Amino acid sequence: MRDPMSWAVPLFRVFGIHIKIHIFFFIIVLGLFLRQMTLLQYDNVWWVDIFLLTVVVLFGSVLLHEFGHCFGARHVGGDASEILIWPLGGLAYTDIPHRWKALFFTVAAGPAVNVLIGVVCILVIVASGFLPNLNPLSDPYFTKMTNYRDGRVYTSRYSTQVYKAGTAEKPTAEEVSARWRDYEQKYGAVPKYTDTAAYADAMKRMNLERTLAPTAVVWAQRILWLNWLLFLFNMIPAYPLDGGQLLQALVWARTDHRRGIVVAAYTGFAFAIVFLIISIAANEALFLGLALFMLYSCSMRLTQLETDEGPFGYDFSAGYTSLEKDDEETRPVKRPGLLKRWWEARKARRIAREIEQRQQEEARVDQLLDKIARLGKASLTDEERRFLERVSARKRNTS
Repeated sequence: MRDPMSWAVPLFRVFGIHIKIHIFFFIIVLGLFLRQMTLLQYDNVWWVDIFLLTVVVLFGSVLLHEFGHCFGARHVGGDASEILIWPLGGLAYTDIPHRWKALFFTVAAGPAVNVLIGVVCILVIVASGFLPNLNPLSDPYFTKMTNYRDGRVYTSRYSTQVYKAGTAEKPTAEEVSARWRDYEQKYGAVPKYTDTAAYADAMKRMNLERTLAPTAVVWAQRILWLNWLLFLFNMIPAYPLDGGQLLQALVWARTDHRRGIVVAAYTGFAFAIVFLIISIAANEALFLGLALFMLYSCSMRLTQLETDEGPFGYDFSAGYTSLEKDDEETRPVKRPGLLKRWWEARKARRIAREIEQRQQEEARVDQLLDKIARLGKASLTDEERRFLERVSARKRNTS
């Protein structure tokens, strides 16, 4: 409880993967929700729509993204045990073979899920007679889409697009104002455009037509917008984002594992500085949090690389000389910071899980080998064969 970085709540388990959500995720999402509720341009937007997009759709899209990483890891012969949904997205705990192709496929599988969701939404939108809007800077609540069947622009109920009844001809602003004045003289109060039924009736009386897109199409466009935005954001080539890890894998393929980490980390430093400047210029807290997290993650990754291999590729974890070790023993121990303690605790938990998993695998391998000795190899199920092949491949890669 003393370490806020460990405040995660278990939700459920599916496909053998434990799903957890960090307390800070609720805090950030609540902040985003309240922020949108207080914006002037969203005064007429129903709070339920804001909640569904900001909380429900965002959570579902991030979770499916992380499942993509998990299934990608399993496809390359690895495994996945846990997903943590936290303030800056999600973390999938995977165990994959030490190969650049395995890393590339596992990382790419996450954004691929967002692309797949987007394609499904596009098919729904096109099948309904509309052209999707792929502008990531557009407002998801004030949706505008062109209908390729009649050539008119359709909107959500929070926007208005008016045509002369039965045509694709737009009336002038003067014509609309004059008809509204006549309507007000005849019928009294003018209905709000968010009251779709009353507003449509008023349009009909003025021989005008308001083009509203079906609710299902509007939400397909919103889900498309969110997943497209998540995809573009994750493809930024900066560690620890997916784009940065893909860059690491590509550099690894051309050089070596160490160079891939170094290039991805220093590219992450560059983007973090850019985000830091943007956060200050735009007074945007999310960019500030992202920049600080990227700086910390890149720094820790480089530190971990030096700790594991030493600056010259040799394992210096036992110390350079006994004299230096003695000096360190007499030196006062400095308590590590909060983030460093969280990182070390996370690493320790990962190592403990790996040890436990290896022990379980060894026990199961012994059982299957005994089964083969007694009943023959043909007695193995497809899942048991895949398990033995995965363990054998891992042992070959680590030997």
